[in-house]
Amino acid sequence: MTETTSQPAERFSVHYRIAVGDNRPVEEHAADIALEQTVEIPGDCVPDEVAAAGIVGRIEKIEPVAGGGSRFDAVISYRADITGFCVPQFLNVLYGNISIKKGIRITRLDLPESLLAAFGGPQFGVEGIRRLAGVGKRPLASTALKPIGLPIPELAAMCAAFARGGLDIIKEDHGMADLHFHPFRERVARCQEAVLAANAQTGRNTLYFPMISGSFERIADQFAFVKGLGVHGVLVAPALVGLDTVRALAHRHNLAVMAHPAFTGTHFHSPDHGMTPAVLLGTIFRLIGTDISVFPNYGGRFSFTQAECVELADALRAPLGSLKPALPAPAGGMKLDRIEAMAEVFGPDTVLLIGGALLQHSNDLEKSASTFMQGIRKVFGDDPR
Repeated sequence: MTETTSQPAERFSVHYRIAVGDNRPVEEHAADIALEQTVEIPGDCVPDEVAAAGIVGRIEKIEPVAGGGSRFDAVISYRADITGFCVPQFLNVLYGNISIKKGIRITRLDLPESLLAAFGGPQFGVEGIRRLAGVGKRPLASTALKPIGLPIPELAAMCAAFARGGLDIIKEDHGMADLHFHPFRERVARCQEAVLAANAQTGRNTLYFPMISGSFERIADQFAFVKGLGVHGVLVAPALVGLDTVRALAHRHNLAVMAHPAFTGTHFHSPDHGMTPAVLLGTIFRLIGTDISVFPNYGGRFSFTQAECVELADALRAPLGSLKPALPAPAGGMKLDRIEAMAEVFGPDTVLLIGGALLQHSNDLEKSASTFMQGIRKVFGDDPR
């Protein structure tokens, strides 16, 4: 057998919450995870040289969850090099086969610099997005271009109105695919033209982030096309198109990434399964290059709690080796009267995202956008730099 290393291999740790649903001790459940996520054979079949090399996951700690009944927190470490230092294998080691089981949830990752450097993280981060938008220390204001089905001239007119009203980022709705009634290339070209014309009129620097989706061939073409138009960033749903696809194409074209959480929801519906929002929409999305992570805010039409939202925002912005911090974008049914509360909870390094409520506020979308900006200035003043 080829030697795996002549030195102690660097390891990373995954924090699992295990809900024991049978009569076996939690130590057996943890041992099952350690084997399943690495060698995937019974423990008594592991070759001695594989065990000696530390290939099998190693149980570092197990402790009961306070007041959690049959729930336990287990920390299992893995050799960093068994991820191949690539996103798909990294995800496979974290939660491959065991995602099919019940009663296992990832609550935290402790990652070495070797993995952080391999994935790269955000290209722009908080300060880079601020520079692109020309925004100082206040939160950024964003809205969603919707609904699907509108003719391209109407969508472009909406972009122009939102930009004239002072918004910082106009992202397309995540359902805005390459559809026959507003095909991608024509739609994006006209909307980008409208935003640039409004910027020339106002002297501001509103950004337009088109939605990237479709087959791999279309996605690769779309990244290249928007870059050629001078677009600075894109909206993309990593769970739909593939996390490593996002990482690779965003870095290839030097585009900012606003990540949408579509298709991630089954991770969050049970306290005993999946990953916490902070792990998936925070740490993992940040690893693959997300500069802005959109998530359902508490008090909206989804079910995240305030504590989950704050933990997620912290995972995006907290120090993480050499990676740049990313911006949280609480969304999902937010209204204009929530601006002050959101600003208080999430602070200035945030993208405040209000969509449908701007359509409800007024038929004059420029007026709606201006009202949105007035709400931000009421809390933070005139954008100190």
